[in-house]
Amino acid sequence: MTVEQFKDTVKALGADLVGVAPVERFSVFSPEAHPLSIQPQTKSVIVLGFMIPRGALQGVESGTAGYTLGAGIPSSLAIEVTYRTCRGLEDEGWEATPLFAQSGAMRGQGERVSPDKPEPNVIVEFDFAAHAAGLGEIGRGKWLLTPEFGPRQILTLILTDAEIEPDEPFAGRICDDCGACVEACPANAIDPAKPHCAPLCEGEACWYSLHIENCLVCKTGTTRLPYYGGSEPFRLGAACGRACVAHLEDSGMLTRRFASPFRAKQEEV
Repeated sequence: MTVEQFKDTVKALGADLVGVAPVERFSVFSPEAHPLSIQPQTKSVIVLGFMIPRGALQGVESGTAGYTLGAGIPSSLAIEVTYRTCRGLEDEGWEATPLFAQSGAMRGQGERVSPDKPEPNVIVEFDFAAHAAGLGEIGRGKWLLTPEFGPRQILTLILTDAEIEPDEPFAGRICDDCGACVEACPANAIDPAKPHCAPLCEGEACWYSLHIENCLVCKTGTTRLPYYGGSEPFRLGAACGRACVAHLEDSGMLTRRFASPFRAKQEEV
């Protein structure tokens, strides 16, 4: 099976995006965030992306039905497709370890099983993995942006000892540093004056500092993570996330097009 046939098979199962990165591209990370700390024989990191429908944001956008966002997050589909992809790889004799996104604040929550291993939990950086696998870039708003959907996707990873032909790291530009996310935030949680930069497998990513303590009090559509209340919340439905969606679509930056604009009027909601 060629890599394109593999991707077509996974997309037929329900994934919208599929990319592959060799594990060597994760050399910038310490053991606490490295795939090899979870599966030592890893050769390839497979990144799967699942679209969050644009219409799922409209209940939050209108301020009348915030539950539409939760109904649009494809958690069950992501679990099923990731499992079935793992099962397919293991049917061919390759081990496959599924990973789902976790907050980095969950690191260091347990005891080392031996002196040469990091404390649990090891948390792999999903947005970095998506860049390394050619799917998108980390924008100034501190979220992954893809050419198809902007910030509207969730990711899963699969670590495998199969050597799969990798994609090139993402080299395009989606975020134009417009500052719409900053202007939309009512809690002053996003600080453009203090950008934070981190190395990528090629180049670096820079994003605005996020004051989580401010973000957590936002009433515009942030979703707290249920298992760790002090971690960065899910912000796609918040004013900042929706402002990013509106700007990218209005600027023609995304390949996915719609018959009607996300916002009928350009105003902060």
